[in-house]
Amino acid sequence: MSLWAFRFLLWYICIMFVQPQNRFLFLYPFRIANLCILTAAALHVLSCLQERRPLIRFGPATIMALLLLMSGLISLYVGTYQTSTAWNSYIDNLAKGVVALILVEAMATSVERVWAIQATMMISTLWWIKAGLRLSLGGATYAGDRVMGAAVSMVENPNGFAYMLCVFLPVYLFFYQQVPQKYIKAFFLAITLSAVYIVFETGSRTGLVSLILLGVFLIPKYGRHHIKTLALIGVAVFFLLSAVGELNIQRFRSIPDSIRSFLSGEIKESSQLSQDEESAQARRLKNRDTWALIKDHPLFGVGVSADESKYADRYPHAAGQVHNELLMAGRQMGIIGMGLYVAMLLIIFTRGRDVQRMSVEWWPALSDLGWTYKMQTLVFVVGGAFSPLPWIPPQMLIVGSVSALWLNARQFEDEMAKRIP
Repeated sequence: MSLWAFRFLLWYICIMFVQPQNRFLFLYPFRIANLCILTAAALHVLSCLQERRPLIRFGPATIMALLLLMSGLISLYVGTYQTSTAWNSYIDNLAKGVVALILVEAMATSVERVWAIQATMMISTLWWIKAGLRLSLGGATYAGDRVMGAAVSMVENPNGFAYMLCVFLPVYLFFYQQVPQKYIKAFFLAITLSAVYIVFETGSRTGLVSLILLGVFLIPKYGRHHIKTLALIGVAVFFLLSAVGELNIQRFRSIPDSIRSFLSGEIKESSQLSQDEESAQARRLKNRDTWALIKDHPLFGVGVSADESKYADRYPHAAGQVHNELLMAGRQMGIIGMGLYVAMLLIIFTRGRDVQRMSVEWWPALSDLGWTYKMQTLVFVVGGAFSPLPWIPPQMLIVGSVSALWLNARQFEDEMAKRIP
């Protein structure tokens, strides 16, 4: 029964990433995602009662998730500009993410199950790769050469698409490193290059910066043992860049100017700015007003779904979506929300680092998996600085799985210590 509960959890993750109901509309009435997660939860409860073991593993991730849900519910009722306490999409997504995280940590009771969760997410993203290649080759772009993304809520725009692909690039390379068969290695290498090409085609400057940052760490990690592969990737990336639309290349060239414009305190009229400079200025103004709003309402923020008309006159740029996950968390739940957001990222990084260090001698593959989580943290930091929605499902699942991996690695290490006379 425990195995079937875990299988339904994996199906839920797959549906969350692929969302087949967006393509096959007849699936909508069946609520297949809700059906899978409810079945997984019910079977998990029954198996725990049958085996007389705890329903929840109170690891770092679960503790933070429960605090996050409690803070969200408090903000729903006491947020300064929260005019309605009705259940809404923001608190609904937050609650679903918390439930998925808790179930992941509770069910992933072995290293193999944590691997299965990463593998399920990785396999699910192949749908994104397929969609991105099809859109790119078919010229299905908008705003001049930019690929929108697959018909999935997490990647429905170019920036979100590039962000999520960069999150899973270290996972593709992890599986490339671990599989022994050459033809499977070639497959993962092709997937990696496809993801890089799609990031180029999105025209996302955040995606390009994330790629560069990953390259700084990935090349020394894998290049020592795969010199020929590294050279092949370098040549492939050169030709892929030559195939990218000129308008996207122009956007990439504007990165230094956009950074200078973002960091500059000068406010210019829109007529004096290019499109990229105007975008950087708009982000800076949104960040400024949102931070001022948080400082005025520091404890529980203005509410998870606050009435923006109540503060739009004083903080006009804080209304709508703020393209910074940390500030959005602060707007919804104040300093508490910002602290919980940072704590989630720290869990991924520190627990991944701990697993990497403790298993480097007795389980190299496990050590590499811990290192992979560290790389994903870097992408969350960079991508989250320009993304509007905190507590996204992949991040919650990764937090739960790395926490479970750390607990499993500690247990395995303790068992090994007991066997040594």
